[in-house]
Amino acid sequence: MSVYRRGNTYWIKLARPGQAPLRESAETADRQAAQEYHDQRAAELWRLRKLGDRPRVAFATAAADWVETHAKEKRSFKDDRLRLRVMLPLIPEYLDELTTTRMTKIRDQLKAERGIVNSSANKYLAIASAILHHAHKRELIPAVPHVPMFPKGRRKKFPVLTREQAAALLETLPPHLEAIAGFALATGLRDANVRLLKWADIDLAQRMALISGEDAKAGEIIPVPLNESAIEILRRQFGQNPVFCFTYRGKPIGKSNNTAWRRARAEIGVPNLRFHDTRGTWATWHKLAGTPDFELQEMGGWSDARMVKVYAKMAGQHLLKHANAINVPGTTRGTVENSEIEENAVSRGVADGIRTHNNRNHKAASASVIPIKSSTSLSVRRTKTGTK
Repeated sequence: MSVYRRGNTYWIKLARPGQAPLRESAETADRQAAQEYHDQRAAELWRLRKLGDRPRVAFATAAADWVETHAKEKRSFKDDRLRLRVMLPLIPEYLDELTTTRMTKIRDQLKAERGIVNSSANKYLAIASAILHHAHKRELIPAVPHVPMFPKGRRKKFPVLTREQAAALLETLPPHLEAIAGFALATGLRDANVRLLKWADIDLAQRMALISGEDAKAGEIIPVPLNESAIEILRRQFGQNPVFCFTYRGKPIGKSNNTAWRRARAEIGVPNLRFHDTRGTWATWHKLAGTPDFELQEMGGWSDARMVKVYAKMAGQHLLKHANAINVPGTTRGTVENSEIEENAVSRGVADGIRTHNNRNHKAASASVIPIKSSTSLSVRRTKTGTK
Protein backbone atom coordinates (compact mmCIF):
# COMPACT_ATOMS: atom_id res chain seq x y z
CA MET A 1 0.00 0.00 0.00
CA SER A 2 1.40 3.38 -1.02
CA VAL A 3 -0.84 5.11 1.57
CA TYR A 4 -1.32 3.35 4.88
CA ARG A 5 -2.41 4.12 8.40
CA ARG A 6 -0.22 4.02 11.49
CA GLY A 7 -2.26 4.80 14.58
CA ASN A 8 -4.36 7.85 13.80
CA THR A 9 -2.02 9.19 11.11
CA TYR A 10 -1.58 8.24 7.47
CA TRP A 11 1.84 7.50 6.06
CA ILE A 12 3.06 7.22 2.46
CA LYS A 13 5.46 4.78 0.84
CA LEU A 14 7.22 5.58 -2.44
CA ALA A 15 9.48 3.27 -4.43
CA ARG A 16 12.93 4.58 -5.44
CA PRO A 17 15.04 2.74 -8.04
CA GLY A 18 18.17 1.30 -6.49
CA GLN A 19 17.28 2.59 -3.02
CA ALA A 20 15.14 1.66 -0.06
CA PRO A 21 11.51 2.81 -0.29
CA LEU A 22 10.81 6.30 1.03
CA ARG A 23 8.41 6.32 3.99
CA GLU A 24 7.04 9.58 5.36
CA SER A 25 4.25 10.72 7.63
CA ALA A 26 1.51 12.63 5.84
CA GLU A 27 0.69 14.23 9.21
CA THR A 28 -3.04 13.88 8.65
CA ALA A 29 -5.88 11.55 9.62
CA ASP A 30 -7.66 12.29 6.32
CA ARG A 31 -6.97 9.63 3.71
CA GLN A 32 -7.76 11.93 0.77
CA ALA A 33 -5.31 14.54 2.05
CA ALA A 34 -2.71 11.82 2.55
CA GLN A 35 -3.23 10.66 -1.06
CA GLU A 36 -2.71 14.22 -2.31
CA TYR A 37 0.51 14.44 -0.31
CA HIS A 38 1.60 11.09 -1.77
CA ASP A 39 1.01 12.30 -5.32
CA GLN A 40 2.85 15.57 -4.65
CA ARG A 41 5.91 13.77 -3.24
CA ALA A 42 5.85 11.27 -6.12
CA ALA A 43 5.91 14.14 -8.62
CA GLU A 44 8.76 15.84 -6.75
CA LEU A 45 10.84 12.65 -6.75
CA TRP A 46 10.17 12.11 -10.45
CA ARG A 47 11.35 15.66 -11.30
CA LEU A 48 14.37 15.17 -9.13
CA ARG A 49 15.27 11.86 -10.78
CA LYS A 50 14.53 12.86 -14.37
CA LEU A 51 15.18 16.60 -14.49
CA GLY A 52 17.41 17.21 -11.49
CA ASP A 53 14.78 19.63 -10.21
CA ARG A 54 14.91 19.81 -6.43
CA PRO A 55 12.09 21.68 -4.62
CA ARG A 56 12.96 24.01 -1.77
CA VAL A 57 12.19 22.57 1.63
CA ALA A 58 11.64 24.64 4.76
CA PHE A 59 13.92 23.91 7.71
CA ALA A 60 10.87 23.71 9.98
CA THR A 61 9.43 20.96 7.76
CA ALA A 62 12.65 18.93 7.92
CA ALA A 63 12.88 19.52 11.68
CA ALA A 64 9.30 18.30 12.22
CA ASP A 65 10.02 15.17 10.18
CA TRP A 66 13.21 14.54 12.19
CA VAL A 67 11.29 14.89 15.45
CA GLU A 68 8.48 12.59 14.31
CA THR A 69 10.62 9.80 12.87
CA HIS A 70 13.75 9.91 15.00
CA ALA A 71 14.09 12.36 17.88
CA LYS A 72 11.11 11.14 19.92
CA GLU A 73 12.97 7.92 20.65
CA LYS A 74 15.98 9.70 22.10
CA ARG A 75 16.45 9.88 25.87
CA SER A 76 17.42 13.54 25.44
CA PHE A 77 14.27 14.39 23.46
CA LYS A 78 12.97 16.98 25.95
CA ASP A 79 16.28 18.84 26.01
CA ASP A 80 16.65 18.59 22.23
CA ARG A 81 13.16 20.01 21.72
CA LEU A 82 13.95 23.02 23.93
CA ARG A 83 17.22 23.69 22.11
CA LEU A 84 15.49 23.41 18.75
CA ARG A 85 12.89 25.94 19.87
CA VAL A 86 15.66 28.38 20.83
CA MET A 87 17.44 27.94 17.49
CA LEU A 88 14.48 28.27 15.13
CA PRO A 89 14.31 32.11 15.17
CA LEU A 90 18.00 32.24 14.17
CA ILE A 91 17.79 29.74 11.31
CA PRO A 92 16.80 30.80 7.76
CA GLU A 93 13.52 29.59 6.32
CA TYR A 94 14.86 27.10 3.77
CA LEU A 95 17.38 24.29 4.08
CA ASP A 96 19.41 25.41 1.06
CA GLU A 97 20.14 28.70 2.84
CA LEU A 98 22.02 26.92 5.63
CA THR A 99 25.61 27.24 4.44
CA THR A 100 28.72 26.82 6.57
CA THR A 101 29.09 30.60 6.74
CA ARG A 102 25.50 30.97 7.95
CA MET A 103 25.95 28.20 10.53
CA THR A 104 29.08 29.92 11.85
CA LYS A 105 27.11 33.14 12.42
CA ILE A 106 24.32 31.19 14.17
CA ARG A 107 26.90 29.47 16.37
CA ASP A 108 28.50 32.76 17.45
CA GLN A 109 25.11 34.40 17.95
CA LEU A 110 23.92 31.54 20.17
CA LYS A 111 26.96 31.81 22.38
CA ALA A 112 26.78 35.59 22.65
CA GLU A 113 23.04 35.92 23.26
CA ARG A 114 22.62 33.01 25.65
CA GLY A 115 25.96 33.35 27.45
CA ILE A 116 26.76 29.64 27.14
CA VAL A 117 30.10 27.83 27.06
CA ASN A 118 31.50 26.10 23.98
CA SER A 119 30.32 22.62 24.94
CA SER A 120 26.75 23.84 25.46
CA ALA A 121 26.75 25.68 22.13
CA ASN A 122 27.91 22.48 20.45
CA LYS A 123 24.80 20.69 21.71
CA TYR A 124 22.63 23.17 19.81
CA LEU A 125 24.76 22.77 16.68
CA ALA A 126 24.58 18.98 16.94
CA ILE A 127 20.79 19.17 16.62
CA ALA A 128 21.05 21.32 13.47
CA SER A 129 23.59 18.87 12.07
CA ALA A 130 21.32 15.91 12.82
CA ILE A 131 18.40 17.58 11.02
CA LEU A 132 20.55 18.36 7.99
CA HIS A 133 21.81 14.77 7.78
CA HIS A 134 18.25 13.52 8.15
CA ALA A 135 17.12 15.81 5.32
CA HIS A 136 19.96 14.52 3.15
CA LYS A 137 18.87 10.93 3.71
CA ARG A 138 15.37 11.98 2.71
CA GLU A 139 16.84 13.50 -0.48
CA LEU A 140 15.61 16.94 0.52
CA ILE A 141 19.07 18.49 0.06
CA PRO A 142 21.90 17.35 -2.26
CA ALA A 143 24.64 17.63 0.38
CA VAL A 144 25.16 18.46 4.04
CA PRO A 145 27.10 21.66 4.75
CA HIS A 146 29.88 21.55 7.29
CA VAL A 147 28.57 22.50 10.72
CA PRO A 148 31.37 24.37 12.54
CA MET A 149 31.57 23.14 16.10
CA PHE A 150 33.60 24.86 18.80
CA PRO A 151 36.79 22.96 19.64
CA LYS A 152 36.55 20.66 22.63
CA GLY A 153 38.20 22.04 25.72
CA ARG A 154 40.65 20.07 27.78
CA ARG A 155 39.11 17.65 30.24
CA LYS A 156 38.91 19.33 33.61
CA LYS A 157 40.07 17.54 36.72
CA PHE A 158 37.05 16.60 38.79
CA PRO A 159 37.26 16.62 42.59
CA VAL A 160 37.93 13.23 44.20
CA LEU A 161 36.99 13.06 47.87
CA THR A 162 39.30 11.61 50.48
CA ARG A 163 37.74 9.45 53.17
CA GLU A 164 37.98 12.35 55.59
CA GLN A 165 36.16 14.65 53.16
CA ALA A 166 33.53 12.00 52.46
CA ALA A 167 32.93 11.57 56.19
CA ALA A 168 32.66 15.33 56.67
CA LEU A 169 30.26 15.65 53.72
CA LEU A 170 27.93 12.96 55.06
CA GLU A 171 28.06 14.49 58.51
CA THR A 172 27.09 17.91 57.15
CA LEU A 173 24.27 16.89 54.79
CA PRO A 174 20.65 16.57 55.96
CA PRO A 175 19.52 12.93 56.44
CA HIS A 176 17.82 12.45 53.06
CA LEU A 177 20.83 13.78 51.12
CA GLU A 178 23.25 11.93 53.38
CA ALA A 179 21.53 8.67 52.46
CA ILE A 180 21.69 9.14 48.68
CA ALA A 181 25.24 10.55 48.76
CA GLY A 182 26.42 7.61 50.86
CA PHE A 183 24.70 5.11 48.58
CA ALA A 184 26.23 6.79 45.51
CA LEU A 185 29.71 6.61 47.06
CA ALA A 186 29.14 2.93 47.86
CA THR A 187 27.76 1.89 44.45
CA GLY A 188 28.84 4.48 41.89
CA LEU A 189 25.27 4.90 40.61
CA ARG A 190 24.24 8.07 38.82
CA ASP A 191 22.14 10.72 40.51
CA ALA A 192 18.72 9.77 39.08
CA ASN A 193 19.37 6.04 39.50
CA VAL A 194 19.92 6.58 43.24
CA ARG A 195 17.11 9.08 43.84
CA LEU A 196 14.49 7.00 42.02
CA LEU A 197 15.69 3.56 43.15
CA LYS A 198 12.78 1.26 44.04
CA TRP A 199 12.59 -1.62 46.50
CA ALA A 200 11.48 -3.79 43.59
CA ASP A 201 14.97 -3.29 42.13
CA ILE A 202 16.69 -4.61 45.28
CA ASP A 203 17.49 -8.23 46.16
CA LEU A 204 18.88 -8.10 49.69
CA ALA A 205 19.30 -11.88 49.85
CA GLN A 206 21.62 -11.82 46.84
CA ARG A 207 23.02 -8.40 47.84
CA MET A 208 22.28 -7.03 44.38
CA ALA A 209 20.38 -4.16 42.78
CA LEU A 210 19.34 -4.06 39.14
CA ILE A 211 19.00 -0.89 37.07
CA SER A 212 16.82 -1.52 34.00
CA GLY A 213 17.95 -0.51 30.53
CA GLU A 214 15.18 2.10 30.38
CA ASP A 215 16.69 3.88 33.37
CA ALA A 216 20.36 3.44 32.43
CA LYS A 217 22.19 6.10 30.43
CA ALA A 218 23.75 3.52 28.08
CA GLY A 219 20.42 1.73 27.64
CA GLU A 220 21.76 -1.54 29.07
CA ILE A 221 20.86 -3.34 32.32
CA ILE A 222 23.32 -2.51 35.13
CA PRO A 223 23.89 -5.18 37.83
CA VAL A 224 24.88 -3.39 41.05
CA PRO A 225 26.63 -5.43 43.78
CA LEU A 226 25.79 -4.07 47.22
CA ASN A 227 28.69 -3.88 49.66
CA GLU A 228 28.32 -3.55 53.43
CA SER A 229 27.97 0.22 53.29
CA ALA A 230 25.18 0.05 50.70
CA ILE A 231 23.32 -2.63 52.66
CA GLU A 232 23.55 -0.61 55.89
CA ILE A 233 22.25 2.55 54.19
CA LEU A 234 19.30 0.62 52.71
CA ARG A 235 18.45 -0.90 56.08
CA ARG A 236 18.07 2.58 57.50
CA GLN A 237 15.41 3.33 54.90
CA PHE A 238 13.16 0.40 55.88
CA GLY A 239 9.57 1.43 56.54
CA GLN A 240 9.85 4.95 55.12
CA ASN A 241 8.17 4.29 51.76
CA PRO A 242 6.69 1.11 50.23
CA VAL A 243 7.92 1.92 46.70
CA PHE A 244 10.99 4.16 46.72
CA CYS A 245 14.15 3.49 48.71
CA PHE A 246 15.04 7.14 49.28
CA THR A 247 12.44 9.81 50.00
CA TYR A 248 11.99 13.28 51.46
CA ARG A 249 8.74 14.01 53.27
CA GLY A 250 7.21 10.86 51.85
CA LYS A 251 8.03 11.58 48.20
CA PRO A 252 10.97 10.66 45.92
CA ILE A 253 13.86 13.12 46.21
CA GLY A 254 13.51 15.61 43.37
CA LYS A 255 16.93 17.27 43.31
CA SER A 256 20.32 16.52 44.81
CA ASN A 257 22.37 19.60 43.86
CA ASN A 258 20.28 21.94 45.99
CA THR A 259 20.99 24.60 48.58
CA ALA A 260 21.81 22.07 51.31
CA TRP A 261 24.29 20.32 49.00
CA ARG A 262 26.00 23.60 48.08
CA ARG A 263 26.22 24.58 51.74
CA ALA A 264 27.75 21.23 52.70
CA ARG A 265 30.36 21.25 49.93
CA ALA A 266 31.42 24.75 50.95
CA GLU A 267 31.80 23.66 54.58
CA ILE A 268 34.11 20.76 53.68
CA GLY A 269 36.23 22.99 51.44
CA VAL A 270 35.26 21.54 48.03
CA PRO A 271 33.10 24.34 46.57
CA ASN A 272 32.98 22.86 43.06
CA LEU A 273 31.77 19.40 44.14
CA ARG A 274 28.78 18.12 42.14
CA PHE A 275 26.68 15.14 43.13
CA HIS A 276 27.95 13.37 40.00
CA ASP A 277 31.47 13.61 41.44
CA THR A 278 30.51 10.91 43.94
CA ARG A 279 30.59 8.56 40.93
CA GLY A 280 34.08 9.73 39.99
CA THR A 281 35.19 9.34 43.60
CA TRP A 282 33.77 5.80 43.72
CA ALA A 283 35.57 4.82 40.51
CA THR A 284 38.86 6.37 41.63
CA TRP A 285 38.69 4.60 44.99
CA HIS A 286 38.17 1.33 43.14
CA LYS A 287 41.16 1.95 40.87
CA LEU A 288 43.33 2.79 43.88
CA ALA A 289 42.16 -0.47 45.46
CA GLY A 290 43.20 -2.41 42.36
CA THR A 291 39.80 -3.23 40.85
CA PRO A 292 40.39 -4.41 37.25
CA ASP A 293 39.11 -2.20 34.43
CA PHE A 294 36.65 -4.74 33.02
CA GLU A 295 34.93 -5.36 36.37
CA LEU A 296 34.82 -1.62 37.09
CA GLN A 297 33.26 -0.95 33.67
CA GLU A 298 30.55 -3.56 34.37
CA MET A 299 29.77 -2.18 37.83
CA GLY A 300 29.71 1.39 36.53
CA GLY A 301 27.50 0.58 33.55
CA TRP A 302 29.79 2.30 31.02
CA SER A 303 29.37 1.25 27.41
CA ASP A 304 32.75 2.74 26.51
CA ALA A 305 35.92 1.48 28.21
CA ARG A 306 37.53 4.89 27.65
CA MET A 307 35.56 6.29 30.59
CA VAL A 308 37.23 3.78 32.90
CA LYS A 309 40.62 4.97 31.62
CA VAL A 310 39.78 8.47 32.87
CA TYR A 311 39.58 7.22 36.44
CA ALA A 312 42.60 4.98 35.99
CA LYS A 313 44.59 8.08 35.04
CA MET A 314 43.22 9.92 38.06
CA ALA A 315 44.40 7.12 40.33
CA GLY A 316 47.67 6.32 38.55
CA GLN A 317 48.43 3.52 41.05
CA HIS A 318 48.74 0.92 38.26
CA LEU A 319 51.74 2.83 36.86
CA LEU A 320 53.73 2.86 40.10
CA LYS A 321 55.57 -0.43 39.52
CA HIS A 322 56.65 0.77 36.08
CA ALA A 323 57.79 4.13 37.50
CA ASN A 324 59.95 2.23 40.00
CA ALA A 325 61.71 0.39 37.17
CA ILE A 326 64.32 3.20 37.08
CA ASN A 327 65.86 5.53 39.64
CA VAL A 328 68.21 8.48 39.77
CA PRO A 329 71.68 7.64 41.19
CA GLY A 330 72.20 8.90 44.71
CA THR A 331 68.52 9.47 45.47
CA THR A 332 67.23 6.05 46.57
CA ARG A 333 67.04 5.05 50.24
CA GLY A 334 66.12 1.41 49.89
CA THR A 335 62.78 -0.28 49.42
CA VAL A 336 59.73 1.64 50.57
CA GLU A 337 57.88 -0.26 53.24
CA ASN A 338 54.32 -1.45 52.59
CA SER A 339 53.16 0.39 55.70
CA GLU A 340 54.28 3.70 54.19
CA ILE A 341 52.46 3.01 50.92
CA GLU A 342 49.30 1.98 52.75
CA GLU A 343 49.46 5.03 55.01
CA ASN A 344 49.69 7.33 51.98
CA ALA A 345 46.90 5.46 50.20
CA VAL A 346 44.53 5.77 53.15
CA SER A 347 45.00 9.53 53.08
CA ARG A 348 43.82 9.46 49.42
CA GLY A 349 40.66 7.56 50.22
CA VAL A 350 41.50 3.83 50.33
CA ALA A 351 41.47 1.85 53.54
CA ASP A 352 41.50 -1.94 53.81
CA GLY A 353 41.03 -2.48 50.08
CA ILE A 354 44.44 -1.41 48.66
CA ARG A 355 46.38 -3.86 46.56
CA THR A 356 50.05 -4.20 47.53
CA HIS A 357 52.82 -6.13 45.76
CA ASN A 358 51.66 -9.41 47.36
CA ASN A 359 47.99 -8.69 46.55
CA ARG A 360 46.86 -8.87 50.15
CA ASN A 361 43.79 -7.04 51.40
CA HIS A 362 42.25 -6.70 47.94
CA LYS A 363 38.60 -7.36 47.17
CA ALA A 364 36.87 -5.34 44.48
CA ALA A 365 33.36 -5.56 45.90
CA SER A 366 34.38 -3.86 49.15
CA ALA A 367 36.83 -1.33 47.72
CA SER A 368 34.40 1.55 48.07
CA VAL A 369 33.42 0.99 51.69
CA ILE A 370 32.56 4.45 52.94
CA PRO A 371 32.28 6.27 56.25
CA ILE A 372 28.93 5.53 57.91
CA LYS A 373 27.45 7.86 60.49
CA SER A 374 26.40 6.03 63.65
CA SER A 375 23.68 7.24 66.03
CA THR A 376 26.25 8.68 68.46
CA SER A 377 29.33 9.56 66.46
CA LEU A 378 30.97 9.35 63.06
CA SER A 379 32.65 6.00 62.54
CA VAL A 380 34.14 4.16 59.60
CA ARG A 381 32.51 0.87 58.68
CA ARG A 382 34.88 -1.51 56.91
CA THR A 383 34.59 -5.02 55.53
CA LYS A 384 37.43 -7.31 56.53
CA THR A 385 38.69 -8.89 53.35
CA GLY A 386 42.24 -9.79 54.19
CA THR A 387 43.50 -13.34 54.64
CA LYS A 388 45.51 -14.45 57.61
